[in-house]
Amino acid sequence: MVYLVIALVFGAVAAVVAHDKGRNLLGWFLAGFFLGPFGLAVIILPARPLRGKYAECPACLEVVKYDASVCRYCGTQFEA
Repeated sequence: MVYLVIALVFGAVAAVVAHDKGRNLLGWFLAGFFLGPFGLAVIILPARPLRGKYAECPACLEVVKYDASVCRYCGTQFEA
């Protein structure tokens, strides 16, 4: 019973951290639940940087290529 409560706590903490980072809530809850502190450690690590040149769209904040003239997510046109 104690192991189940500990697993639920690790799952909940991993899910909260994942949600704050904009990641999959359920997937990281399951990782924290089954992997315990290892799942929590993985979600706390910084995200891997993207290769190449990327920028954020000022309207929707999605990552787009630096050379893009139009955001592929919201259609905002960028200044040249």
